[in-house]
Formats: sequence, C-alpha cells, structure tokens
Amino acid sequence: MSSPYGYGQGQPPGVLPPPQATPWPQQVPQRGFQQPPGQWAQPYFGQRGGYGPGRFGGFQPRRRGASGCLKVLVFGFAAVALVLVGIIVLAATLVGKSPAAGGPNPDTSRPSFVPTPTSRPEKGTAEDQLLNASIYGAGGMGELNCPAENLGDGSIAAQKRYYRKLFTCLNDGWRPLLQKIGSNEPDPGLVVFDKPVVTPCGNFKPKSGRVLAFYCYGNSVMYTDVLQMNAAFGPRQDLAYLMTIAHEYGHHVQGASGLFRARMIYLQDHPEDELLSSRQNELQASCFGGVFSRAIETSYPFTNRLREFEWQSGHSFGDRDDAPEDERTHGKAKSQGFWIMNGFSIGETKACNTYAAPARLLQ
Repeated sequence: MSSPYGYGQGQPPGVLPPPQATPWPQQVPQRGFQQPPGQWAQPYFGQRGGYGPGRFGGFQPRRRGASGCLKVLVFGFAAVALVLVGIIVLAATLVGKSPAAGGPNPDTSRPSFVPTPTSRPEKGTAEDQLLNASIYGAGGMGELNCPAENLGDGSIAAQKRYYRKLFTCLNDGWRPLLQKIGSNEPDPGLVVFDKPVVTPCGNFKPKSGRVLAFYCYGNSVMYTDVLQMNAAFGPRQDLAYLMTIAHEYGHHVQGASGLFRARMIYLQDHPEDELLSSRQNELQASCFGGVFSRAIETSYPFTNRLREFEWQSGHSFGDRDDAPEDERTHGKAKSQGFWIMNGFSIGETKACNTYAAPARLLQ
C-alpha cells in the first residue's frame, strides 16, 4: 500500500498525523494464532432506509415505528486476516428525542462499582491478564483542560477541528496512564474521511453499512466517517461525537495495555465465550470513554448538560433489546449506559474491569 491512509500518495483531506506503529501481526504469532471464528463486525445501519440483503455482518435493524426516529449505532470489532479492527458499532438504538429536546428522564443511575475478580487463574495466562491487567491500577486523569470546538455545520473541516482538539486531549490524558504501566506504544493516528479509504484492516466507503468510525490495530490509526457521523447525529449532538471517539480510543488503550492480545489468545482456547467476551470488550471500551469524559467535564464543558450525557449514554448505544442471543455482541443500551457512567462516576480505570463483572451487568 503506497500510503498508510489508503488514498495513494500523500494524506487524505482531514487527516491528523499517523503514529509510528509496528504492524500488529508481529505481536500475535504465539500459539498458532488464527482468525477468530465468525464475522466480528457490527457496522452502522443509518437512520434512513436501505435494509437490503447486502447488509454488513447480517445484522437486521429494527424498522422505524411511529414513535419517533430510530438510530442504530454500533461500536464493533472485526477480524481481517491476522489484523483486527475495532469498528464503531456504537451498537445502539436511539429512540425519540434527547432530554435536551424534551425527551424522557434518564434511567441511567450514577453507578459506583469497582469489579473485583472472584477467581484465581494461573499467573501469566491470558485469563489472568484479562482479570488482573495493570491498566486497572493506573488511576485517573485528574482534570484536563479541553474546551470543545464547535461542530458548526458538521462538515469535514468542522469535524476535523473538533476531533483535533479532542484527540489531543485523549492523547494527553491516556499517555501518562499507559506510561505508568510500562507501555511505550506511540499515540495513535486519526483519519477523518469523506472518501473511500483503504486500510490494513479492510476497505471502507463513507456511509457504508453502519460503520461510523473504527480503530485499526494494523497501523494504530482511528478512522471516522464524516458523512455517517453527520447523518447519524447531526452537528448539534456533540456529546455523541465525544462518546464515539472516546470509546474508539478505549480500543487503543486495550491494545497498548495488552488486553486486546490477551483476549485473542483466550478465545483460542475458549471459542464458546466469543459473544460474552465481545460484550466485555465493548463495554470496557465504553467505560474507558467514561473515565476520559470525567476528566474533561468541567473544561469541555458539559457540567450543565449531565442530564443529556446520562440520557445519551443509556439510550444511544448498544444492541437492540430484541436482538437474538447470537447477535448480542456489544451489550444492551442499559449496559452501555451503566459502564459509561461507571467510568465517569469513579473517574479511574479500576471501574472498567468488565472481565470481573457479574453477568447481569454484561447483558
């Protein structure tokens, strides 16, 4: 590939600098690693129609009823050869209006739960790493100075400005915590695209299926689809943009801290746990996003919009409530809301050990 961005020579419009990354496959060849079974991608079905047989991942969306608009957003996870991608399936249903527009009261409480492992796996195993990863003891970020940029009309230029500021804050917030646990991974890169892009994790077109954004472990770059984000949220729901990019950065934290690799190894021996593990993975990334959100609450600011933040966290993201058991890869909206708010309320990474959490919190 002539460019790490997939646009041929040079950078595509709206790009932020890439990292100096080592290809992921060089880090995974232990124990005869093979691509996990099944299609680990939950792309985005937009708010418009188009539910034809070409849907990506075979995930049927609920059709809109008379009660209001339906958006299905997804944070996801896909496997392509040995290179895996954290796709944004903010796998969620957003029904009706947000509280800012007169919607229902939020039913997401302010949890404060620190998961504690109840089992003692053999030290050094993948299960041990998932349950006792050093990132859980990294602490919090304190307060970050991160006033948000205005999304304006949601154009590529406006989204680029918004993401540039937020991405700098994400790097500044997470870098010390990763260094504290001995991780020297470089900061990830970010591509904001409105044209087809080729990546080590696959080829993507704007407004393709349900893909809003994704993190590619092959080059440690996050990609966000300008057109899809604008169609899904519009330029006014900026907290949804915040949660989206903070969640995707959570996948980078999983990679840099060894959680991603441990999960891949664990699933080689426990393929029957694929769905549960997928929910643990996605809910954990959302919790990490909540930890970051707490650090910028005052400076962003959204202290006076906490009702909106809580409502969106518990209503905008997650699997459909009526999704079949074998399609529940990201957690229901209520579970997404719990883990986002748990990370936010506690403000430290110890809140995010989803691998030690009871099943009732991983639905």
